Amino acid sequence: MMQELFPRRGLPNVIQKLENGEDVTIVYFGGSNTRSQGYRVMTADWLQGQYPKADIRTVNAGIDGTGSDLGCARLETDVLRHQPDLVFVEFVGNDGGVPESKARIEGIVRQIRKQSRFTDILFVYTLKERDVAGFQAGEYQKGALMQEEVADYYGIPSIHLGVAVSQLVTEGKLIFTSGSLGADKSIPGAIVFTHDSIHPIIPEGHQIYTDTITRSLEQIRELRSESLEHNLPEDTLVPANPWEYAAMRPLEGYAQLSAGWSYVTPDDFALARDYNWLFPGLWRAVDPGESFTVQFEGTHIGLFDIGGPDSGRLKVTVDGGEPFLVDRFTLYNDHNRNQFVFLPELPNGSHTVRFEIDTEKTDKAAAFEAAGNERSREHVREHPEWYNQTVIQLGKLLVVQPPV
Repeated sequence: MMQELFPRRGLPNVIQKLENGEDVTIVYFGGSNTRSQGYRVMTADWLQGQYPKADIRTVNAGIDGTGSDLGCARLETDVLRHQPDLVFVEFVGNDGGVPESKARIEGIVRQIRKQSRFTDILFVYTLKERDVAGFQAGEYQKGALMQEEVADYYGIPSIHLGVAVSQLVTEGKLIFTSGSLGADKSIPGAIVFTHDSIHPIIPEGHQIYTDTITRSLEQIRELRSESLEHNLPEDTLVPANPWEYAAMRPLEGYAQLSAGWSYVTPDDFALARDYNWLFPGLWRAVDPGESFTVQFEGTHIGLFDIGGPDSGRLKVTVDGGEPFLVDRFTLYNDHNRNQFVFLPELPNGSHTVRFEIDTEKTDKAAAFEAAGNERSREHVREHPEWYNQTVIQLGKLLVVQPPV
């Protein structure tokens, strides 16, 4: 069986505080599997049961469908301000193994370590159905292997949740996805893990994740380390890595907006109420030609915004160069998808970026047709007024600003 736990330098500081019955803050930082009421809640309950004298406070810092790139930018707002003793980091599934994720994960680690050398970090790697065959062949996911390089460099423990899940599939004790065998077939006594090949069922699927994490924590606890100041090497693992300088900023004070923008809050706008856990309010414009300009120093700029059936697209000009388009309409298309975009990397220095709502509209029916979503394509034709708009709704700016 493959190794599921790599303990490295362990979790000495949070374990010592738990054993002493002290106050402890644990932040669960990741995507949808973290945000759900699954392993996050179950492991916190297990820890409280193990350490009844400790006051364990948990923070849900998961956002569906987002990876370590947004994670780097929102770390201060969603993680560091809580002064955590332990941070679970779960981004393998949404990062998808892209090469840049190694730099971004390192950026997350370095931001945490810069705030406190005594904050423990734990990497957890979830899996999708497509990963099972690799585990059965003795191979970890590509994205997990990249994060393992970061874990080795900084001494961070890691847990491969796919090992136990894939072993149960091999033994015929688990059906990964409910529809994979067909409606008329079943395996007597087998657990169904997910309905969609990605998100474990609660509680059955997430219980397997939780059992893997808790038995790993029991092993880490046996290391019996004293309180430990974690290392922060001067040299980054990824050369010239800028991502420890990522941040999330309000538009106020950073962007010059044209007259047609309005600021809506949860008090006066329904969509702002739906997203008040992400943004205190939204900057909203509806007409082509409305624009905003940002002057900043750094390597990356991006937007954290909300798309939907009414979304338009932005014409972007960087330092007076050739304009290009950034479409804010998404195929999820129901205002329940928090979305973000980073523009391509720029040379580190001063830049002026202008965003303007484009006159041309995305052919939304064609986009759904290309995606094979016939039902939504028909919906565009039945309700053209919903889609024939150019609305832009902005929450935050995303910036990466390493020293020049």
